[in-house]
Amino acid sequence: MIKKVLQLIVSEGILDKSEIARRVGMQVETLDDIIRLLVERGYLRMEVNGCEVESSCSGCPSSAGCGTITSTGQVFYVTDRGKAYASMNGGGSK
Repeated sequence: MIKKVLQLIVSEGILDKSEIARRVGMQVETLDDIIRLLVERGYLRMEVNGCEVESSCSGCPSSAGCGTITSTGQVFYVTDRGKAYASMNGGGSK
């Protein structure tokens, strides 16, 4: 499940937590736990209040590298390690 979440963020650029949760069939609260694990494992990097665009990602110069944004001002960036893990075939999630 962890890998599936990361793959959605990387390959489809999904930024909305409710959309990710719907697509993988879980509650948003569970997704929050998975995002925490992705940060702990070095697949996502979190910045607090790192984004100045609050209402939309359109026109944001960082949108291509941004993983997901929450309404609390947290911005998650997919790391190179995260991109490599998301692109790995097989193996499932740890």
